[in-house]
Amino acid sequence: MKKSKLSELRMKTTKELEELIKKTQGELVKLRLAKEAGKLKDVHQVSKKRHDLARLKTILREKELNENF
Repeated sequence: MKKSKLSELRMKTTKELEELIKKTQGELVKLRLAKEAGKLKDVHQVSKKRHDLARLKTILREKELNENF
């Protein structure tokens, strides 16, 4: 993810981030199934999607912590 994309994500609300997380998790499941079926040509997409998911969860957690203070 580019830095500009990360700054855009930090501007989103927690609800929007939760929706993005659910969407990304669904995409990750589809990628894993395609990989197991041998239909995925770029297997590195799975790890990229996992990293994106981790970034989204981190941003969401940062927002939760900032709301408490």
